[in-house]
Amino acid sequence: MRSMNTAGPATNEAKTEAGQPDRSPPVGRRTGRDGAVVRRISAAACLFVAACGAGDDGEPEQVAWQDMSVEERLEYMNDVVLPRMTEVFVAYDTKYQTMTCMTCHGADMAGGTYEMPSPAITPLPDEEHFLEWAGDPAYPEREAFGTFMFEQVVPEMAKLLQVERYDPNTNTGTFSCANCHTVASIQE
Repeated sequence: MRSMNTAGPATNEAKTEAGQPDRSPPVGRRTGRDGAVVRRISAAACLFVAACGAGDDGEPEQVAWQDMSVEERLEYMNDVVLPRMTEVFVAYDTKYQTMTCMTCHGADMAGGTYEMPSPAITPLPDEEHFLEWAGDPAYPEREAFGTFMFEQVVPEMAKLLQVERYDPNTNTGTFSCANCHTVASIQE
């Protein structure tokens, strides 16, 4: 028979002389108290984020492209722009599944030059000559691709960069084909 240790205060958890097994959690495991602390910190952090600039949908507001640092721009291009624009281009033609930064920025980007417009992309004629160039019967693919670029690519890139799309009818907006493509004059 075991004898009871009654030297401590009377509780419902009397100990035997052999002692109780160690019930402390394994190293690295949180206790119930730790979980409560983590929940409180998480709730406070959520309230702080909500009070300090979250958008109407609860998401933090995106920093505008023009206000991003070089590092933020690189991260945004890799994490947001490239995946989204790959989706847009693949919907047009599956050959774009292997799209990379060099697809738009050219080989110069390997040296850290991401300048746009890029000479690596097909130069386009000026606005005055564009429709004639795009409608040239010798190059039937130009019209379909030009329509895709105008209706899908330009609006999506303007949205991603948080800039107004150029409207040739009103001559307003800032983002157009010329933000990515160089514009060449056509010799007549």
